Amino acid sequence: MSNLLENKAVLERYYEECLNKGNLDVIYEGAGDEHISHGTAPNGKEGVEHLKEWVRLQRASFPDLHVTVDDWILEDEKVVSRFTARGTHTGEPYEGVPAIGREFAVSGIVIDAFEGGKIVESWFSLDGLDLAKQLGALG
Repeated sequence: MSNLLENKAVLERYYEECLNKGNLDVIYEGAGDEHISHGTAPNGKEGVEHLKEWVRLQRASFPDLHVTVDDWILEDEKVVSRFTARGTHTGEPYEGVPAIGREFAVSGIVIDAFEGGKIVESWFSLDGLDLAKQLGALG
């Protein structure tokens, strides 16, 4: 159980320091160069640099991004985080949608697989259609 709690602590620090505060270097503490990310790019992208760039892009579009974990599930070497992301689109265009100051709140789930205390693979899913509607991308 202690490994599971340590894995959860890695993710708690990632959510708070990296996603919520923008300290991108925290990514290196929890994920390695071989990290594979599914759902942040087509066909899964490899490497901590991809993950760092993905977070940078999110925060560039939504400078006040705040992610709250609503539920944790810990089993074997996997941690599931059910989360709610909130923010205001005041920064860079997001996937071609210009910033006009719209607020959003969207739910999602991430499954992170760990080996040796590091995240080796992540599966990320959120309701992109709901996000697009809230940002005004669909009219």
